This record gives sequence, C-alpha cells and structure tokens, in this order.
Amino acid sequence: MNLLKSVFISVYILWLILISAFAFARISGGGEPLLSWFGLWLAAFSPLLFFIKAFLFKYPRTPRHPVEFSILCGLGLAITMVMSYRFGDAAGNLHIWAGITLLGWLAYLRW
Repeated sequence: MNLLKSVFISVYILWLILISAFAFARISGGGEPLLSWFGLWLAAFSPLLFFIKAFLFKYPRTPRHPVEFSILCGLGLAITMVMSYRFGDAAGNLHIWAGITLLGWLAYLRW
C-alpha cells in the first residue's frame, strides 16, 4: 500500500508541475481565453505550492486538511468552468484538466 501511495504522489506531483508550467507558458504567450488558462494554473499551482512548502521547509506535520490550498484549487476549477461556459469550444477542455487536478488533490487528502 505504501508503494502505491508513493507512486500516486510522484505521478500527481509530476502532473502538477507539467500542468502549471504549460498553463504559465500559455498565459505568458497570451493564450486565449486568458482567464481560463489562469484558472487552470491556479488549480494546479496551489497543490504544487503545498508540496513545495512541505518539501522545502520540512515541517514535521502538515495540517489534516489544508483548507487554503483546497479553496484555491476549487476556485481555479470554478474559473475554468465559467470560462468554458462563456467561451465554449474556444476554452477547450481546460475544465476537465482542472477537475482531474482537484480530484487528485482530494484523493491525496483522503489517503
């Protein structure tokens, strides 16, 4: 079970890094709709920031449920969903990527 959890966390962190970098590159390049890309970046970067903080500062314990990171991740998903509703096909499937990110975050918290 510990091996499965280690693999999940490693794959999830890699997912967060790739999605954050991709969304940031699209924001920097002026990708349209800009707010939709920002929502994806927010949904992916907030859990990534949690892991960066945990790995860099070596806290012995993390809070049982870090609410601020969950709120930011959920807000990112909400932004991408609103932009997908507003712009339709122009926004693409960013809300699905943000939803996968939020589901992974909730799975990590539950595990």
